[in-house]
Amino acid sequence: MTARSQPAGRRRRRTAAGFRAPAALAAALAFASTGATAQVADWPVTEGAPGGGRYSPLADIGPDNVATLRAAWTYRHGDYWEGGFPAPEQSGSAFESTPLVVDGRLLFTTPANRVIALDPETGRELWTFDPHLERGGLYGNMWINRGVAYWRDPVVTGPCAARVFLATLDARLIALDATSGKTCADFGAGGTVNLLEGIAPLYDEREYNVTSPGTVVGDVIVVGSSIPDIIRPDSPPGDVRAFDVRTGALRWTFHTVPHPGEVGHETWETGTALTGAANVWSTITADLARGWVFLPVSTPTPDYYGGDRPGANWFSDSIVALDAATGRRIWHFQTVHHDLWDYDLAAPPVLASIERDGVRVDAVVQATKQGFVFVLDRATGEPLFPVEERPAPASDVPGERAWPTQPVPTAPPPLVPQRITEAELYAPTPEHQSACRERLAGLRNDGLFTPPSLRGSVHYPFAGGGANWSGTAFDPERQLLFVPVQNLVGIVALDEVAGRASGGGARVRPLSPYRAALANLFWLVTGRGTGDRYRVGLLRGRTLFANDGVPCNRPPWGQVVAVDLARGTPAWSASTSTGEGDPGGSGYGPALATASGLVFHGGTRLPVLRVHDARTGERIATFDLPAGLHAGPISYKLARHGKQFLVVAPGGHPQVRSPLGDYVIAYTLPDSPAPERSSPPSAHAPARRAVMSAAVPE
Repeated sequence: MTARSQPAGRRRRRTAAGFRAPAALAAALAFASTGATAQVADWPVTEGAPGGGRYSPLADIGPDNVATLRAAWTYRHGDYWEGGFPAPEQSGSAFESTPLVVDGRLLFTTPANRVIALDPETGRELWTFDPHLERGGLYGNMWINRGVAYWRDPVVTGPCAARVFLATLDARLIALDATSGKTCADFGAGGTVNLLEGIAPLYDEREYNVTSPGTVVGDVIVVGSSIPDIIRPDSPPGDVRAFDVRTGALRWTFHTVPHPGEVGHETWETGTALTGAANVWSTITADLARGWVFLPVSTPTPDYYGGDRPGANWFSDSIVALDAATGRRIWHFQTVHHDLWDYDLAAPPVLASIERDGVRVDAVVQATKQGFVFVLDRATGEPLFPVEERPAPASDVPGERAWPTQPVPTAPPPLVPQRITEAELYAPTPEHQSACRERLAGLRNDGLFTPPSLRGSVHYPFAGGGANWSGTAFDPERQLLFVPVQNLVGIVALDEVAGRASGGGARVRPLSPYRAALANLFWLVTGRGTGDRYRVGLLRGRTLFANDGVPCNRPPWGQVVAVDLARGTPAWSASTSTGEGDPGGSGYGPALATASGLVFHGGTRLPVLRVHDARTGERIATFDLPAGLHAGPISYKLARHGKQFLVVAPGGHPQVRSPLGDYVIAYTLPDSPAPERSSPPSAHAPARRAVMSAAVPE
């Protein structure tokens, strides 16, 4: 269901007729976008609403009582593990699934791509589904799945009238009956569509994955893909496709790298033989009233060398608006021309209604890895705040032609710094500052969009920040956008290589896990990788600008930043890093905004949930968790006189190096004021801490 508010009695007696009228659906979305509070609310899609924004219209949990939250139930799914090369699952598990709550079920996925349905009020397991991924499999990306999609037939009742769609790491789209968890036999082949069909070139099937849920609009589900960026230049294409929700039939394909004769093909000056990807690995958002979807498209391959793909390279690094029924392009806006920095659009576009000169304007808001926030007119793609094409540094790598200008929004201002000089180096000790100064002196450092070079270039912000896949939360009442960001500097260095770096042109079956690991290692060691003539250096190619693991730029290294979208100005920022040599971070875990004026977020190495006042950024409470939180917090209330729940899914992340686990925990307010604790709470219960001042040295 997409309705954000409905009386409990109707919700529990709901039939397919409850999803009948597009007008009713549009009204529900309009209600959610006003910022009004609600008496009941589900969480029907991973981003909270089809247009994104991770906002709950519930207000029972507020600034005055949030610190009294207590665990109502805890569920452990069992799918987590430590990694370690050359073990097949070398990176370990990463739990990034944001649960859905819809039609009386809480639905989430595990790192092993299992789907689990729970009773949202008790945590009782209702059903599970296991797609039986090859547990020894070595996929191009980590063991990650960010959730499922949901659809209900507006007319038919009975089995599979309500469906849960799972897109898997091994490139399957599976339809499940929402009531039983069994596959829907009339969808694809026995409930499954093979997403590898029609994808070429494809040299190893493990290089084509899906990590984010599909997006349902009407009677289609729109699906992107996740493709490794550094294995080969001619990676699989990042085509976006729509499938019929009932039959699984392919309805349309949009080529993010345009084919000959298609609009944009001319922006690939020598064709597209040595490129791939430009995929959509993040969440696709939707305007259901218009019937449009908005794609956050990633960078093409090779990531850091574009000499074999000269041109602006449409539609890579672009927000693309499509008609969901036909796949027709309506407009696009490119945020990086001829990307050489892996500045793909990792954050989902957010559809917001914002105040401009006293008038409400429908907008698309896109946060980027550069730390920019682009605010565009939803109907046309035109910027609502001016965007300037500013000169960008030229490349000194033979054969590379960096694009001479790059788009820079004049408002809001960048959320993170974009240039570092000697005067801005971090100096916890004289030795640290001296080592960083010496390293900086040997690098090319021309500010934002410094091209990769053979000697090594400063990459600031680095590809893991400012805003990453966790995206943004938007409070429509206060017109505030909350963005978890990373503030770290990287270094990118290229090496010259000999020989063609492609896979050879013939589709092959996947290798065994160990042979795949050795094959990928071979590509790197023999000088193949991202480019036909140049590749990211084997040992020095992509590194953090740090000394003994301590960043060379000043903290804070992780923040949550609030932006006033009506004015295009910053409202506040709150640090999330410890400042004790730990980058901490906050860009790897979504935030949640609520109508009561709270902002919840995790995303850091420390296993905690932080709660801020939406207007001021003041930290109201901090809750200890049993593992790192990199899934999005959600909130729901199923009955008018029931309880508002806050659910988190802490499971850790090996790349962030937060503690691993397998928890789904539901919190709610106590029936009566909680007594003061005389001893520390258990690991599963929240604990209020004193509101912290800035914990990092300036």
